[in-house]
Formats: sequence, structure tokens, C-alpha cells
Amino acid sequence: MERIGVYGGSFNPVHTGHVNIIKYVLENMKLDRLIVIPVGCPSHKDNLLLNGNKRIKLLEVACKDIDKVTISDIEIKNKGVSHTYDTLLNLKKKYKDAIFYEIIGEDSADYLHEWKDYEKMVKECKFVVLKRNGYAYRAEHENIIVLESPLYRYSSTEIRERLKKGLDIAGMVPRKVHEIIIKEKLYR
Repeated sequence: MERIGVYGGSFNPVHTGHVNIIKYVLENMKLDRLIVIPVGCPSHKDNLLLNGNKRIKLLEVACKDIDKVTISDIEIKNKGVSHTYDTLLNLKKKYKDAIFYEIIGEDSADYLHEWKDYEKMVKECKFVVLKRNGYAYRAEHENIIVLESPLYRYSSTEIRERLKKGLDIAGMVPRKVHEIIIKEKLYR
């Protein structure tokens, strides 16, 4: 059976922490494939996201040289609110003989029990929880794996705020992503 990781998020913008997480999870979970899915219309917060196609483009540039990574627009194409469980069911139709690993941070794991269809989802896939500053999540279910992953110093929110203030973000995002953000004046 194919081992498929699913890494969803706003990626608003994708940063070097995201890229390092992708590489770390691929290696440490021995995945055959990792599908990165930027959210379309988030269910848990206001939609203040950069256009979905631009976020896809930035992700494609950031992950261009990483084997086994696919960037999916499944949630961007969805006109309604994006729920992880619905996305998982759609992926299970496409990849019938696969074990799915949903990649989340400890911040998301803290309210996992509030996710739509959480009880069903934890039976349909395994969750891989990654460390986040300020959190200490303890697994509540046999299908939840907490990885002793590295911590990353910054967030997409911090990067957007720096851009609004005209501050440098070099090193916080992949070089080619940085070039596009500056050239197209994104997040200003």
C-alpha cells in the first residue's frame, strides 16, 4: 500500500519552515508521496488569503526540487468552505490503495477534537503532529503520531507583517519565492 502524506494549510506565504517540514516528514515517515494542499476557503478563520492560484505558484516554486511532492488545487477549486475530512474522502477515491497521513502542527492538534467529523477522520487516516513553539500536545488516539520535529522560528503571519512594514524577509522564504513576492509586490 502506498504511504501518502497530506499537508494542508494556508501557505500564506509558503516559507522555509514549510519546506523543511515537507523534507523532514518525507524522510522520517518514509512516505511514497506527499500532497501539499493550500486551503481554499478556511473553515476556522476569516478568509484573508492571497489568491489561491498565486499561493499554488509559490508552492510549486518552493517545492520544485523535492521528489515525491505534489501540489494540489483540490481545495482552491472547491467554491465552498474547505473541511479536511471532505478533502480526505476525495483523495481516498483517487488513491484507493493507500494509507493516509495527515500532517498537522501542535497548534492544530490542540483543537483537533473540534474538526468536522474528527471521529471519522481519525479512523480513516493517521495524524502526524509536528512540534510548534509554545505547545506540548499529547496524543489522544492510537492513530495520532507525535514527531519530535525541529521547531521553526517564524510564521507566515510574521512574514506578512514584515512585508507590510517594508522589512526584509530574505532567508525566511525560499529564494525564488522571495523574488516573486518582491517582483509582484505581494502581501503589501
